[in-house]
Amino acid sequence: MAYVALYRRWRPQDFDALVGQQPVKTALSNALTSGRIAHAYLFSGPRGTGKTSTARILAKALNCESGPTPHPCGHCLNCERITAGTSMDVFEIDAASNRGIEEIKSLREQLAFAPVNGRYKIYIIDEVHMLTTEAFNALLKTLEEPPPHVIFILATTDPHRIPATIHSRCQRFDFRRVTVDEIAEHLALVAEKSGISADAEALRLIAIQAEGGMRDALSLLDQCGVMAQQVTVQTVREVLGIVGREALRELVLGIGRQDVPQVLEQLNNLLQQGKDVKQILTELTEYLRALLLYQAAPSYQEAYLTDTADELAKCVPFFGRDRIMAAQQRLHEAIGELRWTMRPRITAELCLFDLCRLEGSTVAALAARVEMLERQLRQQSGSTVFTSVPAAAEEPVKPPLTDVAVLQQEADRAPPQPWMQAEIPMRPETAASEQKAVRPSVPAASPKETVQEYGGDWATGEEYWKKALEILTAEKKIAMVSCARGGRVVSFANGLLQVAFKAKFICARMNKDDYRLVFEDALLRTARQDIRLECIEAGAAVKAPPKPKEQPAEDKLPEVDVSTVAPNLQKAMAAFGKSLYEYKDNE
Repeated sequence: MAYVALYRRWRPQDFDALVGQQPVKTALSNALTSGRIAHAYLFSGPRGTGKTSTARILAKALNCESGPTPHPCGHCLNCERITAGTSMDVFEIDAASNRGIEEIKSLREQLAFAPVNGRYKIYIIDEVHMLTTEAFNALLKTLEEPPPHVIFILATTDPHRIPATIHSRCQRFDFRRVTVDEIAEHLALVAEKSGISADAEALRLIAIQAEGGMRDALSLLDQCGVMAQQVTVQTVREVLGIVGREALRELVLGIGRQDVPQVLEQLNNLLQQGKDVKQILTELTEYLRALLLYQAAPSYQEAYLTDTADELAKCVPFFGRDRIMAAQQRLHEAIGELRWTMRPRITAELCLFDLCRLEGSTVAALAARVEMLERQLRQQSGSTVFTSVPAAAEEPVKPPLTDVAVLQQEADRAPPQPWMQAEIPMRPETAASEQKAVRPSVPAASPKETVQEYGGDWATGEEYWKKALEILTAEKKIAMVSCARGGRVVSFANGLLQVAFKAKFICARMNKDDYRLVFEDALLRTARQDIRLECIEAGAAVKAPPKPKEQPAEDKLPEVDVSTVAPNLQKAMAAFGKSLYEYKDNE
């Protein structure tokens, strides 16, 4: 006899065998008991949560010889035919491959015929959201007033794509994702009765990776059972290609210590083991998520699906919340880049390098660097960093030092830390941006060096510039956006936005009218005001923002004595309340 997959062999045949979905089971059972059976149902929810299985159970409950009943016998002729898929009264239609109006018209022609063996003709339309607009319109009238012996059961994973007119004619039931505990408990039962020896931790890992889908969980268990006689955590990792919490923990700790060589070596080891780059970065985001949840809400159990509380606590000293948020943003950018890059390994290496060095120009990255600076200062000075210490008795007590510039001054006097002495040097432009982000107005150490300071409302200018790039990207102006990507906003004041570029030829290209006018138009649409764009070379001093032009004072004309003008003009001036001035032509 041919082998039957576990998810088919363990498909639930009654409501009692359906894992989870208690509200759905209760509502349908009460409807069958009371006889209030609707003519159309809509089952919505993620894949593998039991929508089609519930539709088949409902069909058996309606056409069972002892029904309608919430507990179909499963042994009568109608139940056996429905289970085997040979019933002449139950039709399963895949809307993904039968989505046109012709298929719906053919279905409508069959509705007038009476059932062959059962009480009802039941039409189960799977993935109903795939129907065309014309097919939905053809189905609409039939769905509203079907013959009394016809019941529709629509199943979908995207209920928002179904027209509201269809929604309003159905009773909707939402299927939720099955919890990890429910999946793990059911997998233990299936493994025991199927002769599969599996560890409890392995079953729980399968339940986590299934992401709420029971069918996916059973398929994974089936595959792992073929892989090894004893299903262990390592077996599941090999089948799924996942990294594993131990390797992820070492990777996260290396990032926390800013140990670039260790992190790159760990990445190389994972790649040599055949791990996918996207899988590594994705699991890294999940681990950092768990670390953030652990810090924010230790009682939240979702935090411990990735690692235990004791192991997460080891990573806490290295990661503040701002650093985790900045790391998550950088990881999502890298995962998005993987869709287009030809060398995913390089993308991953650059991403991990940035995570170790806290680089980036986003607000989250800047906040993470300030947070790291404060952490270093606390380690050096204890809890006295933010308090003022009086000197001699005759000297006045200095006010508390609370601004960020003081933090930088204290850091300059502190001895260099290991994280400052990484083997890979920091890029010059990144070092300059870090100095400006922490201390915008501190002059350079040498008077010969030219420092590029941030000017005006820099944050607003940075936001306008990024939104302008997004607008031009959406408009497919790829060449212009590629040229402007390397720009860095250095000043925004009085309607002048100054952007610095490292390459002189790019700066000159951006200042030409054909490019500059396009970007100024995008800035106008973003800021709702005229903004003049000026591109300068990186390292050049920022020009002082132009002052508003003062209107020249007008020479006041001498007023004419009313008594000296004609009487008629005097009456007109009195009527309108006006004055008369003398005009002198200088020529």
